[in-house]
Amino acid sequence: MNKTFLLKDLLAGVDYRTASGDPAAAAVTDVCFDSRAAAAGALFAALPPTSEGGLDGHDFAGAAYEAGCRSFLVSHMPEALVGKEDATVALVDDTRHALALASANFFGHPARRVKLTALTGTKGKTTISFMLQAIFEAAGKSVGLIGSGGIYYGDVWVKLLNTTPESTRLQGFLSDMADAGVEYVFLEATSQGFYLRRTDGIHFDLGLYTNISPDHISKTEHPSFEHYFESKSRLFEQTDVCIVNRDAEMYGEIMRGAKGTRLITYGFAGPAGTDGLDYAAEGIVCAMEGTRMAVRFLCKAPTWEAPIELRIPGRFNASNALAAIAIADYYSIPKEAIQRGLSVAVAAGRMEEIEVPAPYTVLIDFAHNRLSMESLMETAKAYGPKRILSVFGLEGNRAHIRRFDSGEILGRDVDYTILANASPRTDDPDRILADIATGIERGGGQGRYEIIPDRREAILKILSMAREGDLVLLIGKGNVPYEEVHGVNIPFSERAVVEEFFSK
Repeated sequence: MNKTFLLKDLLAGVDYRTASGDPAAAAVTDVCFDSRAAAAGALFAALPPTSEGGLDGHDFAGAAYEAGCRSFLVSHMPEALVGKEDATVALVDDTRHALALASANFFGHPARRVKLTALTGTKGKTTISFMLQAIFEAAGKSVGLIGSGGIYYGDVWVKLLNTTPESTRLQGFLSDMADAGVEYVFLEATSQGFYLRRTDGIHFDLGLYTNISPDHISKTEHPSFEHYFESKSRLFEQTDVCIVNRDAEMYGEIMRGAKGTRLITYGFAGPAGTDGLDYAAEGIVCAMEGTRMAVRFLCKAPTWEAPIELRIPGRFNASNALAAIAIADYYSIPKEAIQRGLSVAVAAGRMEEIEVPAPYTVLIDFAHNRLSMESLMETAKAYGPKRILSVFGLEGNRAHIRRFDSGEILGRDVDYTILANASPRTDDPDRILADIATGIERGGGQGRYEIIPDRREAILKILSMAREGDLVLLIGKGNVPYEEVHGVNIPFSERAVVEEFFSK
């Protein structure tokens, strides 16, 4: 991007004080927050650590200066910049907020050039985004996705480190999409994305709030559920219209944070029928069609009703489909395109069926906390398999309560489980599996599990155990194509292991 700004123009809308230099004379040709990407002409934003003991960008201001940076955005004067007369330093209270506004200015506010929808909630964001992609493409629209699956638009796919990228990267991706002619962008707006100010400076055309439950509470994420809840509630500050799941357990609490926002509701018809619902599902049927798990229901929208059929199994995916329908209808997508899109939509790694030449069903799913595990098991049991067999593991460096909760559900609902690694990161993989095993024992699963840390070996064994009418669940990784161990990404595909098994 060949643009040059004066620092004072780049910081338009930012409340700052000048510690040294002259922002009206400092030229900026790039924006960065990582000293390894610093170069002459770049503005370096010193971001605070995301958790106790984390890296502080102020400690790397000297490295950025040595790399050629002469413009700096800081919350306190780094020692390395004291006496550097050629450095222009802007002091702000919150460098993350300031970086987000500066990034929006640098890329020309690309969110205004697309229809941008923010999807938030503990569960459902990724599946809904893939449903939306299928619906809008069925209507002939150009679509972009930003989320846990990466960046998708046209023939482009980019892996992401964070579900909601850092503000500079987010604005850059939005700019690339707008330049490529993308009309609609669906962003998985996470609690961390809001908390770390990555979406600041953006006003969403539409918001979606699916649900919330205790999760992402750890030393590296949110300190408490209250903090997590408040972070998600920031969605209502950044949109005038929001679609909300009336069936969410904390619907009342969610609504209290939505003052001044126009709300559109969706949910399952209850004792009072569809009263108070803008979009409702009636007559939900989950049934086996051979080895395929199908879902059908009648959707009642404000101006139409129509039968809906899904390829993605599970009653809860009828709820996800309603959310996608409400969003599509808001943007005036024809009913017929909504039906066509949902009939072919597949959410990679989310209740994704892998077709196998065998009389049983194999699903890959990213379930990794109590809510998603309970939804997965509710779905599995609804289809009446002879047995439920699973391979399960959890990522490291995440809330420990997930291990015990997930294990308890496995012990209660699964006939046999093999515990295996799933990206332990810098955590102790043996401890992760032992904690899950403790949960299984609590759930009554004594004697119905074993530990095989090698995930490939575990998958091959569980497939060899499967028989006609069984349901095999590969849980905890989703469509992540690698195992992360101490900062090293080792290529690994569950789908490839399944294919390997049947090739023999």
